[in-house]
Amino acid sequence: MKTGIPKLDGLLNGGIKEKSSVLFCADPGVTNQEFAQQLLFTCLQEGHKGLYFVNNKSPQIIKKVLQEYGWHPEKFEKTKQLYFIDDFSALSAQTSHETFIVNQPTDFNQIEATLLSAFQKLKNKNMVFIFDSLSSLIDLNGTDKKIFNYLKKWLKAAQENNITPLFLFTQWPYGKAFIKNIRELFDCIVDLKAIERKIILRNYFTISKAKWLKQIKPVEIPFKVTKPGGIKVYIPKILVTGPFNAGKTSFVHSASIKAVSVDRFGTTVALDHGHVDYHGFAADLFGTPGQERFDPILKHLGGESIGVIIVVDSTKPEDFVRAKHMLELTKTTGLPSIIVANKANLKGALKPAEIRSKMKLSKEIPIIPLVAQNLNLVKDGKPCQLKEQDIQKVLEKLFKMVI
Repeated sequence: MKTGIPKLDGLLNGGIKEKSSVLFCADPGVTNQEFAQQLLFTCLQEGHKGLYFVNNKSPQIIKKVLQEYGWHPEKFEKTKQLYFIDDFSALSAQTSHETFIVNQPTDFNQIEATLLSAFQKLKNKNMVFIFDSLSSLIDLNGTDKKIFNYLKKWLKAAQENNITPLFLFTQWPYGKAFIKNIRELFDCIVDLKAIERKIILRNYFTISKAKWLKQIKPVEIPFKVTKPGGIKVYIPKILVTGPFNAGKTSFVHSASIKAVSVDRFGTTVALDHGHVDYHGFAADLFGTPGQERFDPILKHLGGESIGVIIVVDSTKPEDFVRAKHMLELTKTTGLPSIIVANKANLKGALKPAEIRSKMKLSKEIPIIPLVAQNLNLVKDGKPCQLKEQDIQKVLEKLFKMVI
């Protein structure tokens, strides 16, 4: 069952295995709700049914949030594909109009009876069930051991009724043993965490468990939540730097779905900025001016970068020292870095091995040649269009290095 998040589907060998129990396990402060919601609406669009259990806010608030992301629950409610279990309204003495209502939200027996009734009435192959949230259930009822017995029964009932259950869980400090026991109940765990890299705080997801996979890839996928749209694999800042007239602006414009430059007399005097949306990745590119008078700001521009692209002119080895010096000024040593050898088809252009030797680069830094689509179409003072397949090689390699 596809999640609607291409990179996550790739890590899971195509998606969530049918009837497998899934835990979206988030650190405090990191969102997990949108992951389950995006999977739910991907499945609804493919004709499956969905059941959404909500106990931390009213179903109406959930529906408004879904609409903000461009997922319209009313459409699927009308076709009787999507149902809600309201385990919240009774807490605040509100009237609920949902099909399934828990009248005593803190009573495990009441919750179980409502769940099993809904499972029986809606059982359908590939049905998705979201439990939002397990943490709220624990906070209301405490960390008593009986919660494990109920969870085991609910997960078993879901499997018997051809339902794929997704539970949302925030890892508050409940105790290591308690959290471990919770995690052991599930077939698949998607961990959602925050990690500090340099001075930037980014969110990422990683797979720590999936019983249908022979091997788990130990990767961290950065993400953000967009409205509309939902979960996007997101790299907040890639620095594009290099000597004057090497082709940085051409790279940013060729790689981006939208790009802007601040220039005077055809040369960049401030920043190139572009946005990349490629194969499930979203990234922002920041191109720096190449003149030495802008060196004082280079170290500030590199401070929050996640990856670096250094553009050099393959025909100007005299500029290679300058390129390496600019890399040092950005203070990005150790970050994923790629050398883009632009103008590789022109007379006198050096091959990647020659560039590596002259720049004294380690083998860990890839060097990828680039050429223009058609030099006859290049207008004076305007960025040229670089070959799409060359740009793709750079992006694919850098994104792989970043994660």
